[in-house]
Amino acid sequence: MNHLASTNASFVVLDTDPRCRVAGRCQAPGALWDVSPTLVVGDAIEGAMRFMEEHEVDLIVPAVPGHAMGRLGMAWGRGRLSPRGSTAVLDRLNTELAGKGRATLDQGSGTIIATLNTSALPCPLDCPQEGMCPITGRPRGVDMDTVLEDVIARLGIDGMVIRPVRVGHFGAVTAEQARALRGLVEGLRAGEVMAVATSCSCHAIMNVFKVV
Repeated sequence: MNHLASTNASFVVLDTDPRCRVAGRCQAPGALWDVSPTLVVGDAIEGAMRFMEEHEVDLIVPAVPGHAMGRLGMAWGRGRLSPRGSTAVLDRLNTELAGKGRATLDQGSGTIIATLNTSALPCPLDCPQEGMCPITGRPRGVDMDTVLEDVIARLGIDGMVIRPVRVGHFGAVTAEQARALRGLVEGLRAGEVMAVATSCSCHAIMNVFKVV
């Protein structure tokens, strides 16, 4: 929020808690965008859907548990997308990452987490994601988003890999990326499989869905 507040951008904070950590720095809801930042109490995913329909939104900065774009895709699917923990995707991804990174599957949610950082050291927030890796001091062997695109294509399933833009130390999804996801979801037919991933150069979170 500090980075956004330092710009001329108008922005809205969505949170279910009216006493959230940034509530004291926000205005009460009134005429949206007139005073920034404004705190709107409610579900972040449902709120993002509504704001995109009613306003000109440039960026979405996700700060929710789990995979925000997977959850947004499910919401646009309106009950048609069933999350699946795909071992086929997981196995293919780990094959592609062998010796360079690893991927794991959360059995409860079916979410796949992938990383090139297999060390015990956390990645620095200001990592440029290009050139030498600040952890190893060596060039990255692969780009995670490219690996995911190849895996989705090789398995022959519908899907998209969203590469966020940087907003300070955080990733933001553009309105164009969100609209592309919505278009993909709305064009799916029963029985098809869809994958959606959010990925930088080194880390990714991914969901696979069956259309019912």
